[in-house]
Parts: sequence; structure tokens; C-alpha cells
Amino acid sequence: MLKKNGFKKKKNAWNRERGDLIDIIEIDELRGSTQDNERFVLNVGLFVPAFFETVWNEKHKGFAQDADAVIRLRLEDFLDESFSEEINKSWVDLNFDDITNIGLEISKAVEDTVLPRLDSVSDFKALGLLADEVESRHKDYPLAQICFALLKYQNGNHDEATNIFNSLASGKNKAWASRAKDVLSRI
Repeated sequence: MLKKNGFKKKKNAWNRERGDLIDIIEIDELRGSTQDNERFVLNVGLFVPAFFETVWNEKHKGFAQDADAVIRLRLEDFLDESFSEEINKSWVDLNFDDITNIGLEISKAVEDTVLPRLDSVSDFKALGLLADEVESRHKDYPLAQICFALLKYQNGNHDEATNIFNSLASGKNKAWASRAKDVLSRI
């Protein structure tokens, strides 16, 4: 289903390039899963190669990973009560007996809810609106904050972007403080 929607697969992740954005869908398997019972979460992300290059001062090569995404969500963030309780939670428990039913429901959920939401984020303005919706979830993640600042800067909110960078630059984490200063100096 993801392949027919333009995604390419590498290991447990799928990427789809759309202009300045790369959509990411990634299965994160819980350690300790067994052959009979697998526990996993389906992560969904939006990656901006230009932001990666600005943050790390190097060209992005290869496949985008969920950990590098500007926006990081989980399948459950897209679902409502019309989906089963089994897939409408962070970690999905997959028993061998349920594999067909769970697989079909996850496939339907991705096709009916996740992909249309990703498709609606077609430019930096739409990405900024989504970032505003989820920003509070990412407050403790300096990389996400730097990406949000870059997004605000890209959308013309230079003062807000500078405030985020300055807050990170004066923070306790010296590595991220230094990174925030470097990024601010490059924009």
C-alpha cells in the first residue's frame, strides 16, 4: 500500500519525497518481542532535508529517519474511536493469530487517515500550522525546537525564531546551546 502511494522502503522505514519534504513512516519494534507476540509502534514524521543541512552543516545523504523529523507523531495521533482499541494506542500488541486483522486495520488507518494528513502538508506554511499544533509535545527535544525555529524563520517569523534560538543558546545543555548558536549564525 505504501509503495503504490510513492514510498520507498529501507528496513522498517518508508520515505516519500514531496518537493521540500520527505514523509516518513517507520515501525519501531519493542525489544523483547517474541516470534508469537510482537509489540511495536508506528511512527510518522515529516523531514526537511534543508533543515538537516542547516542544523548539521552537511548535506543530507540517504534515507530519512523518524528521529530526524521536524514533526514526529504516532499512528494513534491520527485515529479516532472508529478504529479498534488495539491499534488506537501507542504500542500495538500483535499476536500471530491477529496478524491479518491487525495488518488490514493498520493499512486502512494509514491509507484513510495518515496519508491524507501528510498530503495536506504541502508547503512550509502548512508544516508551520502542524508544528504549532504539536509543539508542546516537542518542548523537551532541542533538535525539534531548532527545527521549529527554522520553520518559523522560513515562514517570516524571525523574532519568534530568534527567541527560540536564544532560549536554547542560554540553556543548560552546552552541546545544544552551541548548536543553536551555530544554526542562528547561519541563517
